[in-house]
Amino acid sequence: MSNFFKRQPAVSIKGSRASLHSGQPIVSSGNPSLDHVFGGGFPIGSVIAIEEDKFANYSRVLTKYFLAEGIVNDHAIFLASLEEDPMEMMKKLPTPVDPSEQEKPTKDKQTPEEMRIAFRYNNLSMVDLEQKPSTQLGHFFDLSKQISESELKKADMAIWDGRQTTISDGRNFSNDKFQSLLDSILEKAKPFHVDNKAEGKERNLLRICLNSIGSPLWYDTNFAQDLLRFLTLLKAIVRQHLCTCLITLPTHLFQHLDQPGLQERLINLTDYCIGLESFAGSEKETNPMFKEYHGLLNVVKISAMNSLAAFVPETLDLAFKLRRRKFVIEKLHLPPELGEDDGQGGKSERLIQTMSCSGGGVKSKLEF
Repeated sequence: MSNFFKRQPAVSIKGSRASLHSGQPIVSSGNPSLDHVFGGGFPIGSVIAIEEDKFANYSRVLTKYFLAEGIVNDHAIFLASLEEDPMEMMKKLPTPVDPSEQEKPTKDKQTPEEMRIAFRYNNLSMVDLEQKPSTQLGHFFDLSKQISESELKKADMAIWDGRQTTISDGRNFSNDKFQSLLDSILEKAKPFHVDNKAEGKERNLLRICLNSIGSPLWYDTNFAQDLLRFLTLLKAIVRQHLCTCLITLPTHLFQHLDQPGLQERLINLTDYCIGLESFAGSEKETNPMFKEYHGLLNVVKISAMNSLAAFVPETLDLAFKLRRRKFVIEKLHLPPELGEDDGQGGKSERLIQTMSCSGGGVKSKLEF
């Protein structure tokens, strides 16, 4: 028996391309800087989880990016949420903008103090891909402008808000909402099965977005077992169809449940996972070291899908900031300790100047 097999042609879908690292088709999350962290995008057939920040403000922004990218590329959309009206979420999606219209940094004259700080970071590369438009897969979006109703009407879209009834006869969950949601996803995903090859018809992608699965509105007697079973079946559906699934989880609430290890088991059922640590309401919000950022982005999990090794980011020290028009992820650059004003117009003594016994004109703290 021959060990050679004919190589299958790559899946050609609008809004996708072959990964430079693994060769498998990937799609954009809608945010180029997030795509760059994970090697250019997320593979088709993957489940991406976001551990929500405390107030779910920033995870909701990434959800909007994911859905807006699907609308621009004419992908089918499935959106489920119990926390918010799914249709209202779709109406708040941002509009795409031309990359050439992005804000470009101005090269104004720098003050001596700025130049003294800036030289330390001249050789550090940026995570934000707005300076590298040639390498981007997705689009840029303006968060200050909402999508038009005409664009939404043209979209192939299905929503789930918990009012739908179950379709299958079997009962796999204690909470009927999980069964109803799973049935609705499977019904929407049927035309996107990997074995469906309609002649003369271009293949398309289904983007599944599940907002805040595991919030208190989902709690029931066997909540933990239902959620784990649901994610297991969901992952099987995504693998068998041309789908990419984004799910947000309020993991900070799971610590109040009497279910040890639930968070770790849920993450094991996903392919990629990031955590958003917001500074709102914490000591870091007033810490001058983090004044340029709104939170930290933690890379929790990266799987090796259809490849021998997983992609390794350049750095795991990442932070994010939300501007009026965009959400930016950057390498965490902490300001150097250059001393503070002593209240008399001069600079206070720095530790580097006081390590020797002879102060050289500056009185040393080690002198007796």
